[in-house]
Amino acid sequence: MITYDSRKVKSGDTFVAIPGLKYDGVEFIPQAIANGATTIVAEREVTVPPGVKLERVPSARQALAYLSAKYYGFPSRQLKLIGVTGTKGKTTVAYLIQSILNTAGFRAGLIGTITNPLTTPESADLQAELAKMVKEGYTHCVLEVSSHALAQERVHACHFAVAIFTNLTHDHLDYHETMADYLLAKRKLFEMLDENSTAIVNVDDPASSSLIGVVKGEVVAYGVDQARHELRSTKHNEYDVEVAGVDIRADAMILKLNSTEIRTPLIGLHNVYNITAAFQCGLTLGIRPASIKQGIEAVKVIPGRQEEIKGGQSFRVIVDFAHSPDSLQKLLETYKPFAQGKLILVFGCPGDRDREKRPIMGGIAARLADFTIITTDDSHSEKPENIIKEIEHGTQNTEHGTQVETMVDRRAAIEKALGMAKAGDIVLIAGRGHEKVQDFGDKQVPFDDREVVREILKCIKK
Repeated sequence: MITYDSRKVKSGDTFVAIPGLKYDGVEFIPQAIANGATTIVAEREVTVPPGVKLERVPSARQALAYLSAKYYGFPSRQLKLIGVTGTKGKTTVAYLIQSILNTAGFRAGLIGTITNPLTTPESADLQAELAKMVKEGYTHCVLEVSSHALAQERVHACHFAVAIFTNLTHDHLDYHETMADYLLAKRKLFEMLDENSTAIVNVDDPASSSLIGVVKGEVVAYGVDQARHELRSTKHNEYDVEVAGVDIRADAMILKLNSTEIRTPLIGLHNVYNITAAFQCGLTLGIRPASIKQGIEAVKVIPGRQEEIKGGQSFRVIVDFAHSPDSLQKLLETYKPFAQGKLILVFGCPGDRDREKRPIMGGIAARLADFTIITTDDSHSEKPENIIKEIEHGTQNTEHGTQVETMVDRRAAIEKALGMAKAGDIVLIAGRGHEKVQDFGDKQVPFDDREVVREILKCIKK
């Protein structure tokens, strides 16, 4: 067995000492040996006892990924692996593609944010999951590929049949430091593609040209803004999808892709892009438009993504994962036209993460919401009050006269928002979406925005 966790080592295993953000795996080599490891893989010279083999490698993370893939028989080569990367839309696109594939008669697995603690599992865990899918008869797997995973070589040694790029916006700069570094991480996925693979790229995003330039195989473009289509690769092909019509309503969206009309509860311009990407992927995989339509329309809700909570109230309540400036803006812009009364927003920002985005998100809230309650997200090791102050700073000097309150207790903030809502109002609760545990660093507390809303709505007679 190949492992990077010294606690899981058994007699005869290979332990790969990968460098982490807080600890270096080299520190755990003694424990791994004590537990029975007979081979140690590390980036630097270390002393091991007789009978234990040391393999030095330039990159422990690449070694972990390759050795794990080899151990499990390179499972990604036995599946059609579809990777979805981008700042936003990964989960929605992945869910849609899985539904399209299953509707078309394939057996498709899904690995991503909602199904795993990490959006993309560590390489050894990922290869184990892929191998399990192969054993259980899956033909396809849709994988959300995060920038962290790419930077940390978690998908090294994977073979992707298709790679999809959704967009690149401000996020994760606590890790990547600059947008240029963030883009370079995303680009790794497209550099991995071979001549037989296909890249599906949102050409309305300026970052697309950088990605297209490194693709060895076929590039398939998609987009909504026709003015930017000059960015399309010279590897132009017959699969391009035309967004022929979009009708966004309060609780449904009708769009026409080529000659196929699709009706979906996934509303908003961002979902036009998500659905177009999934539609294009279906065509690329040889699925008929009628089956693609059926697969897309089968998706009624994606956990924590614009998930509407109904409890007999006279106003709408939407829970969403929006936790970046772009996603929060898109969420507010999507629902603002349909608020007959006030647009009420509850949100916060996580601790130990990109601090630059906090005042930006505060400014977006002040500009687009009628009433904002800034509260606690996952504060991790930071004090919630300090995070809230940084968000609140961005709400100052707005010309829109938006009312802003701060409440450290997230449940109390949600209760306040629901209690003040009247018929025709829309309450948006953003930042956590599907998450079920709130992290305060020294403790983790069960907290699911959706369940909290349902509990509170039972006590509200509106």
